[in-house]
Amino acid sequence: MVTRSALILCMAALVLVGQYRRVHVHEIMSLPPDSLAVGSLLSPWIGDTVLLVGIVTVPPVLDPASDRRPLLWAGARWVTFLRDSDLSRNAYAGINVLQSDTTVLTTYFDRIRPGDYVEVLVRITNFPSSTDPLRNRLGPTQAEVITGPQARPVEFLDYGLQLPEAVPVSIADFYSGPVGSSVPNIERGSRYVGMLVELRDVTVVANQPVIVISDNEGNQMYLRDQSGYFTTRAHRLRDFTPYPIGQRIRRLRGYITASTVGGQPQSFMITPVYPDDVELGTTPPVITSVQRDRARPFPRSTEAVPLQIGVRRGDFPLAYVRLVATTGADTLQLDAVAHSDTLFTASIPPQPAESIVRYWVEAADTAGTIVRMPPSGVYFYKVLDRPPRIADVRQSVHPNGQSGYVGFRVVLEGIITADTSDIPNNGAPRIYIQDDTAAFSGLWLHTISTTDPLRSFRRGDKIRISGTVAELGARAQDQHVTALTSVALVDQGGDGGFISSGNVVPAVILRTRDIAGRRQGEAPAEGWESMLVEFRNVIVADSNADAPSNFGEFTIVDAELFDTPGETTARLRVETDDGATHYGTRGTDGKIVLQRGQRLEYIRGILFYSFGNYKLVPRKDDDIGLSVAVPWESRSPYVGAPRVVVGSLLELELPPSSHRVTVELYSLLGYRVRQWYGAALSSPVQLDLTGLAAGTYLVVVTTAEYRRVSSVLVVP
Repeated sequence: MVTRSALILCMAALVLVGQYRRVHVHEIMSLPPDSLAVGSLLSPWIGDTVLLVGIVTVPPVLDPASDRRPLLWAGARWVTFLRDSDLSRNAYAGINVLQSDTTVLTTYFDRIRPGDYVEVLVRITNFPSSTDPLRNRLGPTQAEVITGPQARPVEFLDYGLQLPEAVPVSIADFYSGPVGSSVPNIERGSRYVGMLVELRDVTVVANQPVIVISDNEGNQMYLRDQSGYFTTRAHRLRDFTPYPIGQRIRRLRGYITASTVGGQPQSFMITPVYPDDVELGTTPPVITSVQRDRARPFPRSTEAVPLQIGVRRGDFPLAYVRLVATTGADTLQLDAVAHSDTLFTASIPPQPAESIVRYWVEAADTAGTIVRMPPSGVYFYKVLDRPPRIADVRQSVHPNGQSGYVGFRVVLEGIITADTSDIPNNGAPRIYIQDDTAAFSGLWLHTISTTDPLRSFRRGDKIRISGTVAELGARAQDQHVTALTSVALVDQGGDGGFISSGNVVPAVILRTRDIAGRRQGEAPAEGWESMLVEFRNVIVADSNADAPSNFGEFTIVDAELFDTPGETTARLRVETDDGATHYGTRGTDGKIVLQRGQRLEYIRGILFYSFGNYKLVPRKDDDIGLSVAVPWESRSPYVGAPRVVVGSLLELELPPSSHRVTVELYSLLGYRVRQWYGAALSSPVQLDLTGLAAGTYLVVVTTAEYRRVSSVLVVP
């Protein structure tokens, strides 16, 4: 057997093996100064296919023969980490390696074990990746095993090699300050990507939906639940309960990985792998619940607000349980009254109408450990002496935009801005109501039952409803889109909840630069969520926002930013699969694909948040107004407006003319496909479009007096 030292010596330099270059982990992961200067984690090797050599530190499956469950979960993939063969390196010496297609067994990737020294054919990529270059550079480098026609088996160069000790680090090496508001320390944190590190003396400060740990200076980072031993998800390998708020951790080992939280990239997260990677310290008291009366979401100015508080002691007796409330400049500290070992009560005094009351609960033990609920942020409610409006439910003091009334049932009135025919969403339609054009005045009405009476209403109907406030989304990290669930019509005087029809809600005019790239809950985008909005004079930037994948989204940008350095950060996604327009991104489904450079006079729809982005969802074709350049000045009005033609006949209004009239039809590529002319075409004229492919065409009408261009959308 070749010794480890001999292997290192003979492979110390770059070697070409066939058509691929053999490289070590540190060569891939080391970042040049210019990358660090701009805060980029992207290796210069991104996109290259190489033969990567390194020492396996984590098995992709528990046991390839008897237990093929994954130890680390990244979807249906096999995951490991490779360590550079030079164990003296304590920086840029680890890399995450994964195989996405687990049906391919010929790579033998599932058979590698800790201590194996291997050579793997991989493509260098990064994760999380994004079409936005500013976000994309925050996704660290990783390696993906080649499984296509180029696939080759893992070559085992040696076995049973020494595994490195964890590298001591601090949270400050990665972030300064609380999660969600701090910027990653790329220069220091990049050194440890893919490496086993160790933190000491940290505290759990949040445990839902992701565990957050903090040092004594308040620097925080996420603890990722990728390992089956530290998750409550389906890939769990044991029963695991997230650590309580205030839990001290003496020692925490794990690999530095990356993912997204709330749709935002997190460049550095710590991922413990095995149960003994976490050594717990003392157990703090736990606040199990803080509840107020769900039947009174908006107390009146004459009403006190009683609270029930559940508390469980930790290793030491409780010293106190306290309610803290703030209203503007005033802060109240109220000692809770114990009714049992676990139940306490307190009450917030009446407050003025229209005031917002923020509150939280603290519990301390005799060892001096203090915990609070919620662990970060506050609970809040608004005092109302009037019926609530949608903005009262939607406006939030939370950075992620979450409503303060989740779980409460409210009664609201509003006008439907999108009905089930507007956003059919592949059989799961979304309905929206609005009661104003001010920010936060729109709301998603979530319905599941196909027989729900709510589905019979149409756009423009004003209705009265009740529903339970919830935060929903396409996936767990997106579930901060405020909605009403369990919606019921509220009858008053026999109207069945119906108030009137034919109401018109004007769209709010926005710019793409103000919405694109905003985080969930970030102003001003959060205020326009679930509302009817419109963008004017914009240009299609990408016909497919996710190429080479295709999720039915294209992008638009303010016309003045098109083809400028500012375009990249101002592109707004337009979702075409959810709505009922004839526009799309594939072309194979009979929909029209708008190409880059297509100018739109306007595009309107409902603003929605999913998969890390605010997106516009047009409802029907009249929400999209194509624009055609008109280089000629008209001396006579032409009343033939752009229109949608379903079938084979285009009826065109023409002004009277004593001159010869020519009507031509051009494709968007500039080819003339039809021509009609005569000394006196009667008006309206019917033009036969039989045989034309679906798509957008230009109609050019020419006389001796004028020439005018318009557009027509042909739908079979």
